[in-house]
Amino acid sequence: MGIWSWFFPSADDRVATAKKRMEAGRWADARLEVLELDHPEAAGIVSACEAELAKMNLEAAISWCRAGDDPRTSHHLEVAETFRQPGLEDAFREARREMRAIRQERTVAEQRKKEEEQARLMSADPLGLTGGPSWRDPTLPADFLDAHDDEAAARLALVVEGYDASLRASVGDLGAPFARALLDFEDGRADLALQALLALPDDVPVVRFERARAAYALGDPAAAGRELRTFAKLLGRHANMGRHHTGSFLALCLTEAGDPAEGLRVMRSVRADAPDEGGPLFAQLLEMNGALDEAEKVLLGLARAYPKDTGVHMLLARVQLAKGDRVKAMTVLERSLQACACAPGSCGARPPDLNVVRTLATLYLEDRKETDRGLELAQQAGALIQAPTWDDAYLQALAADRGGHPDARRMAEGLWEHTPPGSPAQERLERFLPA
Repeated sequence: MGIWSWFFPSADDRVATAKKRMEAGRWADARLEVLELDHPEAAGIVSACEAELAKMNLEAAISWCRAGDDPRTSHHLEVAETFRQPGLEDAFREARREMRAIRQERTVAEQRKKEEEQARLMSADPLGLTGGPSWRDPTLPADFLDAHDDEAAARLALVVEGYDASLRASVGDLGAPFARALLDFEDGRADLALQALLALPDDVPVVRFERARAAYALGDPAAAGRELRTFAKLLGRHANMGRHHTGSFLALCLTEAGDPAEGLRVMRSVRADAPDEGGPLFAQLLEMNGALDEAEKVLLGLARAYPKDTGVHMLLARVQLAKGDRVKAMTVLERSLQACACAPGSCGARPPDLNVVRTLATLYLEDRKETDRGLELAQQAGALIQAPTWDDAYLQALAADRGGHPDARRMAEGLWEHTPPGSPAQERLERFLPA
């Protein structure tokens, strides 16, 4: 099935797509593709997919039962029942039997754990006065966290060790509420983390930083930016905090909040003290603010330093295209493909980047340069596509036109019909595929 068929699929096309998704184990996608479709094979495909989905949810229910998560266990059992098909009775019986055994083992283990905990507490010497075993960490307050939770302690240590060295000592003074907030954030509960952090002192830099992380995770870059400004004011500077440099983080938040000019100003200030900080973000901000020559210079340096970073090459090509240097952009993208070309099983081999392949093929075919190479890349792009876009249909139509395909005119007309009038996409059609 060609790319064009993804946009205007027939019933046979959709059945073929569903079968491919079944071969790939994508049962839910295959089912949705033909659900309520009027085709003689549709009902059989739906039935087969629902049987597999029922089995998958039974397996998931067993896994969550083993993990002790009863709500998720129940959820997956309900979903499995929704997809239940004739012939799965034994599978359901076996799953329920296994879960009963797991719960029985868990009950016994919990009772044993309670008994061991009681024995341990009876023999412990928290203050170390009698020479008995002491489980209290003398470097933290007594209420900082559950003294027995070694996993939580290790997770907290990883976060705190990433803080600027001058701030690590302040963490212990914040006690258990701060520790709980960090763990909530690491567990994906930024909402709970932010509630706890708002109750902590406002004049502690690490609190402000963690508030910024939580606010950003909750989709509020403006609030995150305010917290980061306060962090820098309290500390007197920006700092490296784990994987974040707070200056770069602030620039990102300002940009996402709608002020890329201020984001660029902040990044320039950051790079005055740390010239290598935030290179890709700096280049993006330069591009967004129209400083294309400076962006190209920065990106050329990054491309030399990271020859296999396809994101850097794509951004560099985009800047060069904005400057009208199409040949330079083609050269950069070819170099990116060559740098990342590895034999399977060697040097971190990975599939070619669809954006690079698609963009390069489009440029070759638009400019009628290296047409054979453009057609080859267009075919390669087609094999990489998962969810086709307008750009994919445009490339397919270009390839049909430049390759002399008999359906070229029909494909171009269909693309014109589905392209909004007056849009940049229509401008490309007028230039390279006129009606």
